[in-house]
Amino acid sequence: MSSLLRLRSGMLAAAALGLVMAGCGSTSKTGTASTTSGTASTTSGSAATGSGPWGWPGSTTQGYLPPHEPDVDHDGKVVVGLLTAGDIHDHGYYQSEVDTMNTFKSKYGWKTIVVANVNPAAAAEQADNMCRQPGMDLVLIGQSELAAAAPAASSSVCKGIPFWAYASAGTMKASPYYYLAEDFEDPQLYVTGVAMGLWLEDHHQTTAGFVAGPALSFTERPARGLLAGMRSIVPNAQLLTTFTGDFNASGPAITAAQAMVAKGVKLLFPYLGGALFPVADYANSKGVTLISDGGEFCSLSSPKFAINAVYNPGYYLQYALQDFAQGKMRVGTTKQFNFGLTPVPTVQFCNPTGAESNQTLNALMSQIGSGQLNPTPKINATPQP
Repeated sequence: MSSLLRLRSGMLAAAALGLVMAGCGSTSKTGTASTTSGTASTTSGSAATGSGPWGWPGSTTQGYLPPHEPDVDHDGKVVVGLLTAGDIHDHGYYQSEVDTMNTFKSKYGWKTIVVANVNPAAAAEQADNMCRQPGMDLVLIGQSELAAAAPAASSSVCKGIPFWAYASAGTMKASPYYYLAEDFEDPQLYVTGVAMGLWLEDHHQTTAGFVAGPALSFTERPARGLLAGMRSIVPNAQLLTTFTGDFNASGPAITAAQAMVAKGVKLLFPYLGGALFPVADYANSKGVTLISDGGEFCSLSSPKFAINAVYNPGYYLQYALQDFAQGKMRVGTTKQFNFGLTPVPTVQFCNPTGAESNQTLNALMSQIGSGQLNPTPKINATPQP
């Protein structure tokens, strides 16, 4: 639920796969590269016509296979580069892709290059610069907010280099030049809201809290989706919302959480980046129950989370990197991640009790995945909290 899908298409914050930026505690600055050594549903990209990109073998139905994967330039060394729009030390959404890269770097000895905090206006230029890095074999576009980087995949500068891109469904066009990973925001929001409603019902509560950064469409829509899901269980449920203006500033986020605790809120969704864990620590100290923001957090001992909402893009990236490592990653394809199609995204109670039923959530996710239920009309009919 990108941390619930932040449709960070104008922007969209794992605990963990085992962090550390590209491996050795190196840091990255805005616009500069930090370097270290070191079964989804698939459809073809409708944009592909005629012969494959750069003469690669394949078809519009199967996609196109870059030769010599995972070493497309055939120099014996594998180099993978990532462009990301956010803070790669946020313990969540943006960091998740770096964590996944580090896993493959450690396993296969790849070299990784990460450019963080990329300004969307500079995305195309940064993609060209990434392609110019010596020995580049795969370029990753981390979020749909960097969609302006996509045309670089077909540019002369990037000739012969395959791309992977992640986007919330409907925010980036398919292309024969890159592998597109898509997930769906509304279902993830709604099911998380249902889980919150079940928790409220079990604990005889009617109000939950939601703390986010800027008050924009990609933060307001999640609040609306959560409320729709909550009200499917508790019709008079309320969602108190505060937008601090900054995903990473912990001071304003903690102040917002304090105000909600003072109003009796016992369930909180911290829809944040770098401020996520400070707010979670504060909430735990006050006995407030937490929903994870995109990561697999049930296993954490501190802070503790009660509802696992898993949808960070790093979980999706692992599918593509595994294919790439095995010489099977085809561009010109789209992999869609939705309930019932892949293990993630998912929503689960960490330790369900009473009305908190993972069976209920599983059945709901199955209905969505099979097309029996579309939560978007329900969200559209719900007022903005």
